Amino acid sequence: MASVRKGEVFLRKRGEPLGDHGYVPDATPLERTESGGYVFYHYTRPEHLEQIFAPDSGLRARLPIVDGEIFPDLTGRYLIEGFLDPLPRWIVDSPYFGDLGLTMMRQAVGDLLLRIEVPADFPGLYMADLAHAFEVRYFQLHGSAPLDLGYNTETGHEAMLAVVHSYIPLADYRGGYVAPNVKATRIDPGIVIPNEFVSICQQQPFSDL
Repeated sequence: MASVRKGEVFLRKRGEPLGDHGYVPDATPLERTESGGYVFYHYTRPEHLEQIFAPDSGLRARLPIVDGEIFPDLTGRYLIEGFLDPLPRWIVDSPYFGDLGLTMMRQAVGDLLLRIEVPADFPGLYMADLAHAFEVRYFQLHGSAPLDLGYNTETGHEAMLAVVHSYIPLADYRGGYVAPNVKATRIDPGIVIPNEFVSICQQQPFSDL
């Protein structure tokens, strides 16, 4: 009888934390304001600041949630991504993926850090675990899969399905994700975080790297 892949549960059950299955989760808690709002961080490029802080502007969601249509609450949504910490450990020194996250960030996003502070009832906020996607990317680069989840590494589709299954409302996040990634979402492309909730962070980690 064939054994069940370790990753099977993450393709079938929504919000299942890797930390509940023996993996070492990221320990960073949600940062809250005194009024109960949420704080998270987002990287951009300096040349985008003028557009972000223009009147009636902000951070614009351009990317659709891949395979989001499998869940009604994610269907048709576009996103930006954020972190719980200015430069999370899982980005620079993951116990599973080393500095893979840092390498991917330098290829795909900017190095100027923004601080986002939104009220507790701000709509469309989720948490997802990027470790599922990192598993496949790491295999493609190094030929091994540190989490041994058994996903098909040729297309990466199963890993992306696992990421979508990891989406939970940000307010429900209690830890347990290996690579927790905030997703600010909205229906259709457009301004997802108005600039009244955005500021340039005093801490700029990439200036020290």
